[in-house]
Amino acid sequence: MASKTDICNIAISHLGISKEIANVTTEQSKEAAACRRFYDEARKAVLNDYPWPFSTRFVNLGLVEEDPTTEWAYSYRYPVDCLFVRRILSGFRDDTEATKVVYKIVQDDQGLLIYTDQQDAQIEYTKNEESADLFPSDFVIALSYRLAHYIGPRLTAGDPFNLSDKAMQKYEIEISKASANKFNEDNSSTRQDTESIAARD
Repeated sequence: MASKTDICNIAISHLGISKEIANVTTEQSKEAAACRRFYDEARKAVLNDYPWPFSTRFVNLGLVEEDPTTEWAYSYRYPVDCLFVRRILSGFRDDTEATKVVYKIVQDDQGLLIYTDQQDAQIEYTKNEESADLFPSDFVIALSYRLAHYIGPRLTAGDPFNLSDKAMQKYEIEISKASANKFNEDNSSTRQDTESIAARD
């Protein structure tokens, strides 16, 4: 189990920096300051880039209004902990272009809304998970490389050896590995949608 400070120390080690941060929240070193500046942006970027199982949620949306515009049948409130909407559930596990539910994200005075023609809409989304205690090891490594990419120029005098770009390349490899691992573990995509339909009939 890695802490926020642990992740930051892994990130700076990718840049060849042997000094370690004792506490990223309170330490006043340049390394800690750089990590504080970019950590949340890196975390959100990694969550956005891949549907990590630990941060994936399903929720029934709260209806705000019917016929909010002449183009959409319903508006729903965007979940407060949502970072990225993956899809509105269509009833098919493996959506095609024909079965995907169309939606649009907009804003009103109270926050974000989701416009769609789907009644009683349910979404799959990525939660804006902040607790490092919940991060699996593959996410920790991916986040450390993404963070190293952001902080590299600041901590390496302009990054003359392109360490930031190398960290980003390693990040992309880690995302590919996570995708492959999920494919091997998750068998939901191998089931036919007809099975789901038959079970409901």
